Amino acid sequence: MTNGWGTNQGGPLPPQQPGPAGRVQFDEPDWAALADQHQREQSRRKRMKAAGGVLAAVVAVGGITAVAAATSSPGTPKADPTVVVEATGAAPQQPDTGGDPSPTASPSDSPSPSASPSGSPSASPSRGAGKSPGKGPSKAPSSAPASPAGPPDPLTVISSAATDTAPLTPAGVLPAATMQVDGRTWTRLTESQTATCYQATTGGLGNVLAAQGCRSMIRVTYTSGNSAVTIGIAVLDSKAKADAVMAAFQGQVQGLVPSGHTSYCTSTGCQGTHASVGRYVYLTVSGTVKPGGTAADATATAAGPTFAATARAQLLARGRR
Repeated sequence: MTNGWGTNQGGPLPPQQPGPAGRVQFDEPDWAALADQHQREQSRRKRMKAAGGVLAAVVAVGGITAVAAATSSPGTPKADPTVVVEATGAAPQQPDTGGDPSPTASPSDSPSPSASPSGSPSASPSRGAGKSPGKGPSKAPSSAPASPAGPPDPLTVISSAATDTAPLTPAGVLPAATMQVDGRTWTRLTESQTATCYQATTGGLGNVLAAQGCRSMIRVTYTSGNSAVTIGIAVLDSKAKADAVMAAFQGQVQGLVPSGHTSYCTSTGCQGTHASVGRYVYLTVSGTVKPGGTAADATATAAGPTFAATARAQLLARGRR
């Protein structure tokens, strides 16, 4: 149907036939090609939407992780940096132990990723801080410092003239003016010291002392009534010499009385004791100072061992001075 101007209204135009030169020809669109193009556009849009959804999900997860890390409690210990693998893919940095790293190192050598949060974060090396100059903090000493040496053994001191240097006098070795023995009072009667040891002995003891180089003989006499006990101390250079005297011992020390008194026990036959301690040989002889001086005296004989023990104690006391 045409209007008054000869144009077609409604409906598709009929195919144009080739006309004479100078007239315009119109081609029909390729509807199949257009449909294929539309289908491809629709598929591309779907793929882009799917990729966009995945990307959005990744961004959302990353944002949630970042927010969680930013809002985490400041009191919670951070993970040990030695077990965190950085985004660059570098292996965890191991602490410097001062030697070759070992894959079987014990937990004390390298931090464990399962360490309790109660552990001090400062115990692990910080990443980027560089290697430690040493193997780590030094350990406390396994044992306490040695205590100061105690005083020397008195017996050791008096076993040699080199260490036994205290003055040697009768008053220094046996200072008591009186002594109580078995309920009786014994009073100091006299004392002496001689460098010729044999003169203060009898019965061959002088020869034994001389063979070991006796330096001097100290004697002190105590009396109680007519009973008398003389203590003798032979001084030698060493314990070995004193032991040698004891091994060959014979005779006895002579009883000592002041000039003008009746002598007693100047020959063998009186009761006596002998022993050694350190470099000394200490002896006693017991008797009576009444006229005759050779009779046995039970009181003096009983007191002899006590005087001997006193002499030993006084000699050991020299080692504590």
